[in-house]
Amino acid sequence: TLERHVQSLSANALKRIVQLEKKMFRARKRSFEADMRKIEKIKRRLFPGDSLQERIENFLPYYAAHGDLFIEQIFEASGIFEQHFCIISERE
Repeated sequence: TLERHVQSLSANALKRIVQLEKKMFRARKRSFEADMRKIEKIKRRLFPGDSLQERIENFLPYYAAHGDLFIEQIFEASGIFEQHFCIISERE
């Protein structure tokens, strides 16, 4: 009788481990999906219409708000010969 009891406990423990693995997988999947939504939101903001932001938005509102400093910031951050993106943010 002790052998059957140990086998029963072992089966229950294995069953609970499988349930825990499934629960952990679902939690990781939800976390991954949330991260992907955040990344997609940032991508839509930086690349509106799947194009470069500067091809969609007009620079005049930024120039009106910041004047020549805006042009200087863009020039300093541009890295003329470098092939990478640069993010310039407004400070509030």
